[in-house]
Amino acid sequence: MHTKFISVVLLLAAIPPGSQASDLIACSGAIRIQAPLAVHLAPEKVQAIGSKIRFCTYNIQDFSDGFNDASNRTPALARGQARDAAGLIRAVNPDVVVMQEVENGESLAMLNGSFHKPYPLAYVARFGFGEQRKDKLNIALLSRVRIGNLREIDFEYMDGDRCPVRGVLSFTIPAGEGHRFLVYAVHLKSNFGEQARNIAMREGAMRLVRKDADAFMKKNPGVQWEVLVLGDMNVDPDDAQFRKDTTLAPFADWHDLWRGRSLSERVTVPTRHGNPMLEFPPACFDRFIVSPSLKVEPWTVGEPMRLLRGVDTADVNTLPGVDSRHVSDHYPAYLDVWR
Repeated sequence: MHTKFISVVLLLAAIPPGSQASDLIACSGAIRIQAPLAVHLAPEKVQAIGSKIRFCTYNIQDFSDGFNDASNRTPALARGQARDAAGLIRAVNPDVVVMQEVENGESLAMLNGSFHKPYPLAYVARFGFGEQRKDKLNIALLSRVRIGNLREIDFEYMDGDRCPVRGVLSFTIPAGEGHRFLVYAVHLKSNFGEQARNIAMREGAMRLVRKDADAFMKKNPGVQWEVLVLGDMNVDPDDAQFRKDTTLAPFADWHDLWRGRSLSERVTVPTRHGNPMLEFPPACFDRFIVSPSLKVEPWTVGEPMRLLRGVDTADVNTLPGVDSRHVSDHYPAYLDVWR
């Protein structure tokens, strides 16, 4: 797949009074669209889709290969984290899993090699360019079903202080009978730093995703598209601190599947204790947003779920990879789509 540069001017809409968002801002420059790095390809082992497909999103905290990293990241810790993360993913047993904070191809190969049966398709993004590629928080994909139209949509070439960060992985999955899934795996800006800037960067990313999804479906009108946007969105609209946050406004007419669930039912990032300076309230950042078509037959989406394992909530200082108590600061989140 050839690399493409798409010129873009992103103008965030005026924000209603009282909303937690920045003033009107503009981003310009180019979005780079290219193929992500193929880490493992065994198409002969790809499985056919049956009556159900399971999607999982998992932020694997700072998952590097352990080389040329900070002093607390070593190859031994990386191997331990890969082994334990593979154990959690195996317990969820997803057909498709997207992961955030994966450093590079070596990291993803280590993880996929930790399964008794590796996923036949493994890809990782390479956001940024030149020196900016160092220590990137990339998005990775493992799939046991056939995928197509795989694109890395890279925001790092855009100009502007409040432009979106990183980028998106997008792909399609054939779903039979004229249906296809269109999937966007995201990792939006964190909550560290200035709040208004963070919201602007997150909302900008989601506006670009929505624009791409609408354009993609318009170019392929003969297909019934079932669209999912999933990943670490760093926002929880049911939490009081985010109720005026406009991050997810571009998808207000779609279904945010965690909405309305009690805190105990939806937490994907639990509080980790042991250092008051690093204790944050629990939240549901790992989210699933789906198009209205996934609420009607033949494909209908189920309720999102979590695997409540792999986070050491008692000691915030436990490093990923030390033992299976702590793999990441996020739980794996997943859902089933049925026909």
